[in-house]
Amino acid sequence: MTVQQPIIRLENIDKVYRVYERQIDWVRSALIPGSRAHYREFSALSGISLTVGPGETVGIVGRNGSGKSTLLQIICGILQPTRGKVDVSGRISALLELGAGFNPEFSGRENVYLNGSILGLNRDEINDCFADIESFAGIGEFIDRPVKTYSSGMYVRLAFAVAINVRPNILIVDEALSVGDTLFQAKCFAKFKQFQEQGVTILFVTHSMDLVTRYCSRAFLLEKGHLVQIGPAKEVVDSYNRLLIDQSIGSGKNKTVSEKSQEEENVREGGEGRLLAHVKSNEHDFQLNSDENRYGNGKAEIVKVGIYNCKGQPQQTVCHAEQCKIIMDVVFHTDLENPVFAFTIKDVKGFDITGTNTFFHEIDTGTMRKGEIFRAVFTQYMRLNAGSYLLSFGCAGFEDGEYVVYDRRYDLMSFEVISGRQSVGFFDLDADISVDQVH
Repeated sequence: MTVQQPIIRLENIDKVYRVYERQIDWVRSALIPGSRAHYREFSALSGISLTVGPGETVGIVGRNGSGKSTLLQIICGILQPTRGKVDVSGRISALLELGAGFNPEFSGRENVYLNGSILGLNRDEINDCFADIESFAGIGEFIDRPVKTYSSGMYVRLAFAVAINVRPNILIVDEALSVGDTLFQAKCFAKFKQFQEQGVTILFVTHSMDLVTRYCSRAFLLEKGHLVQIGPAKEVVDSYNRLLIDQSIGSGKNKTVSEKSQEEENVREGGEGRLLAHVKSNEHDFQLNSDENRYGNGKAEIVKVGIYNCKGQPQQTVCHAEQCKIIMDVVFHTDLENPVFAFTIKDVKGFDITGTNTFFHEIDTGTMRKGEIFRAVFTQYMRLNAGSYLLSFGCAGFEDGEYVVYDRRYDLMSFEVISGRQSVGFFDLDADISVDQVH
């Protein structure tokens, strides 16, 4: 069995910038090598080592300023690392700053050839793929007009068409898969899937976690220039979501939800404690996920969830088109104003399919007092097609204009949908079909 060598290999990559206190210090450093200019070092990347195999689709996630774009630029050769070794095999097409190499005075056609040559293609190779570029961009006769006359949408469409149709071995994308209108975006994602089928190696940065879980086999998590996790896409996305919440929780709020709730139970008295115990005792109605991804600041706690039929009976298998109730009980450990109750349904790969919350429905939930338990009931018809799904729940709110998570329980329970008929995709919209002869 032949072991394929990585198409991208990075070993102990550092990228350090000098940040000067004054402009004169930068000038002195540039003109007088060895001068003692005042600067501080900023480390954009530290000790990054990773490999990407041929045909892999890998996502890079992290907060703003974590070093994602710097990493892509080093892989592309736009930036040189301060230390470390970069080894990349094959032609790279990079969707970083779309149209950065366009000359506004040139026509679209001339810019295609200009950009193609920048990407390393000779004229014959550009001739071979020009028809694909022109068709993909879909800007018609504007292809022969100066780029300076283009709308912003046309400009981006042509730039994207050039970058994605030069038949690369490696495609690198930085937040560029959602350009243009809806139809053009659909065309972009179809091309993306085509590349995957053709074995093109894809590396991309996005803030859309749905795209990472849907398209990527693996993902890298960056934080403050360090590579903190490499693993299956869904696991890395879960860690990233937890990281986003952790940054908003200050000192004194670092206890887990379970630790906080245990403290509350220790001081809770009389009827309130008995009511909470009753609510929690009903959790045995459903098989819950012991590996759920749970986080929050603990000001509220989701203590009971489930799916019930109209008779109030628990069910983890739901018939298509049947009315059901998705419920969640929340106990509040402090006074809160207008908290948001939410649920989300995902497929088994972690792709968000649907969900809603009280904020979207403009429901004012009012004031919740410490120790009170409230139940949110979402009543609806099950329109999902047959299959297995994951149900997540959340309770959050807005404090001083900031969105704050009190308790979020991702992938808390699974459920099955059964159906007596087939349909394409996730949903059956229950079409009423008629076929009649037209005279």
